[in-house]
Amino acid sequence: SDGTQIDNFKYFESSQKQLRRVQRKVARRRRGSHRRRKAVALLQKVHAKIRNQRSDFHHQVSRLLVNSYDLIAIEDLNIKGLSKGILAKQVNDVAWGSFFSKLEYKAENAGRQLIKVNPNGTSQTCTCGETVKKNLSVRWHECLKCGVSNHRDIISSQVILSRGLRDVSLIKAARLRIDTEAALL
Repeated sequence: SDGTQIDNFKYFESSQKQLRRVQRKVARRRRGSHRRRKAVALLQKVHAKIRNQRSDFHHQVSRLLVNSYDLIAIEDLNIKGLSKGILAKQVNDVAWGSFFSKLEYKAENAGRQLIKVNPNGTSQTCTCGETVKKNLSVRWHECLKCGVSNHRDIISSQVILSRGLRDVSLIKAARLRIDTEAALL
C-alpha cells in the first residue's frame, strides 16, 4: 500500500523452453528403458529447480514484508477456483497458496498481525469508497469522485489495507466488549 511493487519472476514461464526439450527427450525414450529413467530424472531435476527458485523467492519476500510491517493485510483468495480459470498457468506459477502459508507462519513467529480480508471488489473500489468499474486490461485507476489517479494495484492494496484496519478495529472492539462483560459478572 506504500507504492512498492514486487515483480513476479515467473519461474515456470521462463523455464518452459528447457522443460519442453527435456519432456520431448522423455517422450522419445522407450518405456522401462535405462535411458528413459535417466531422462525422467533430468526432468525431475528441472522441475525441482523451478520449485526451489519459487520457494526461495517466497521466503525472501515474506521475510521482507514481516520485517517491514506490523500489520499485513492480504486478500482471502479462492486459490483453488482461480487455478481452474483462464489464467490457471499464471496463478499456479505464482503459487499464492505457498506464499501465503510462508507469510502466515513468519508473521506469527515474529509477533506480527496477518489479516485476511474479503477480496470482493478490491480492484473495483477507490480509496474514497466509490465503485469504479474497469476491465482486467485497464491497469490505471482514475476516480471521478475524488480525483485519485494511480496504478490499479496500488489503489487495490490501499483498499485491502483499509479493510484490514477496519477488521482489526472491529476485533479489538469485540474483545473489549467481552472483557467488559466478563468484568461485570
